[in-house]
Amino acid sequence: MSETVTRNQVFISYSHHDQEWLTKLQKHLKPMIRNQNLLVWDDTKIQAGAKWRQEIENALAVAKVAVLLVSPDFLASDFIADNELPPLLDAAEAQGLTIIWIPLSFSSYEETEIEKYQSAHPPNQPLDSLNSAQENKAWMDICKKIKAAAVPQQKIEKIFSLC
Repeated sequence: MSETVTRNQVFISYSHHDQEWLTKLQKHLKPMIRNQNLLVWDDTKIQAGAKWRQEIENALAVAKVAVLLVSPDFLASDFIADNELPPLLDAAEAQGLTIIWIPLSFSSYEETEIEKYQSAHPPNQPLDSLNSAQENKAWMDICKKIKAAAVPQQKIEKIFSLC
């Protein structure tokens, strides 16, 4: 008897070289996490002493939305290419997981499977090419897309009916 897993989390995949970008995304998602019960997971949630590989596999298994912070470092990561992307891409094909990728800087994303998916921001205007105000606007728009993919529509309608 196979157990059905409820996919209800946002899984953030990033290169550790792009930690500053993860921090910015976390900051912009925080109001949604607080108000919408958005469950967001990234590897900073792994506690000391935990079996980190198993924690990542568990988080991948319950991801409803995968957010990819794409940069040359992300694309160069063998760990991401070998351990994170295959289960995410498989789940996108077979189980309806939504892939949302964010171009942090110019990269060769066209050489990867990521190219098949619509980016959350125009790849010809990566976030590192924007000024501060443009970047904050881009993060705001990206977070709305993440929320729309992660929060079931009936929950959104219920929230509005309470207003």
